[in-house]
Amino acid sequence: MAAPARSLIPGPTGRRLRDHTYEYERDRLGFLTRCHEEFGDVFRFSPMTVVVGHPDTVHDLFLRTNVDFRTEGSLFSGDRTPAAAQTRETDVNMLARRKGWRGVNKSAAAAHGARFLGHLDSAVRDSGGRAVEVLAMMKEFFGLAVADYCLGGHGDDVTDVAEAVDVSAKTSVRLMASSLSLPRWLPLPVVSRVRKAERRALALLGDVVAARLAEPVAAEPRDLLDVLHAHLGTPTGAGRHGAHGGAALDAVAIARLVDVVMRASHGVPGATTAWALRELALRPRHLERVRAERDAVRAAARGDHVTPADLPFTAAFVNELLRAYPPTWLMGRWVHRDTTLAGYDLRRGQQVMASAYHVHRDPRWWHDPGEFRPERWLEGERPYEGRAYFPFGAGPRVCFGNQLGLAQLTLAIAWLADRYDVEVLNAAEASPAARELLVPLGLKARFLPRARAG
Repeated sequence: MAAPARSLIPGPTGRRLRDHTYEYERDRLGFLTRCHEEFGDVFRFSPMTVVVGHPDTVHDLFLRTNVDFRTEGSLFSGDRTPAAAQTRETDVNMLARRKGWRGVNKSAAAAHGARFLGHLDSAVRDSGGRAVEVLAMMKEFFGLAVADYCLGGHGDDVTDVAEAVDVSAKTSVRLMASSLSLPRWLPLPVVSRVRKAERRALALLGDVVAARLAEPVAAEPRDLLDVLHAHLGTPTGAGRHGAHGGAALDAVAIARLVDVVMRASHGVPGATTAWALRELALRPRHLERVRAERDAVRAAARGDHVTPADLPFTAAFVNELLRAYPPTWLMGRWVHRDTTLAGYDLRRGQQVMASAYHVHRDPRWWHDPGEFRPERWLEGERPYEGRAYFPFGAGPRVCFGNQLGLAQLTLAIAWLADRYDVEVLNAAEASPAARELLVPLGLKARFLPRARAG
């Protein structure tokens, strides 16, 4: 007989909530480390927030998303959306994700790869050898690159949409980065800016989607929007348990999905590319092994279809970056209905958080987790125990853009290593900063064209 669920979740006590918040904001990684050491793999950060740290519990949380938990949540406090409306939103989002997983065909992916590297080369050359802040440059570049993948297959200029989504994402950072949330109605400039930027980004996306949907369905999809266009009007129930009906995939759902992909898929690869340049500067032997795979990335620039499997060491280097420095270092789910997790009672409206950074560095699941060693991914066996690696999440709401992100990251890192000598000015000083993403704060570099061998 299973033990009854417990209501009292351990956690810091004897202080006011704002004191915990201050301690967390001052040193987020350190605060969570201390709490894990003192209270174990489940602890309460605040009355409404629980943190879990065992891989099996994290996997259970992810696996039960869309049933007991959900990802849909507001940046603002006081969300009163009815459970039924949240369920409908989840159904439409999942339909769009299922159809979008099919992606574009190989020829379209190869064409995007060539455009991607051309845009990257242009972005770096525009720096003119000056010292630049790497994270800002890479996030801007990946924003445009992901917009191209989602919307640019027909040769349309996607700059305005990319910039609008980027502005919307940036204005949301102050709310996302804070452990406190504000109500949507609060008359503060930051709240007004967030709402205005959201409306503009979705309006521009809506215009692009509407224009494409007014055209005939493409015989061969050339971007993500083409793939979703082919399934316009498909009911959410189609293909699930043999049922039909429910909400259908429509223009609004498509625009919102593209917005999510564009928001998520430029910050993460931008941050990871910044970490890559830092690590390559600190570890020249890894740089030489990446450069040894130049033939594959040059083939991609010529328009050949190249995947991460064609650059095995670079792909292993990317996996190790995502282990040691997962950009989405803290992941959350909202409790959709009263339930239990890891033997504890949870109430609807609470939030459950899991730190990939801490699990990826836990010696219970990894050998020598403090050592940066890409070779661990080339040794044949999985380098971790159980389910202890989840840089993109897991379960039915695993990051929609994970495969795109891995492909773009692998190509970008190999291309930069082949084309440029990157002079990183402060590699050792740019330590991890746990904000909305885990980033090497203030990393600066110069990009100097190199004479290519071979």
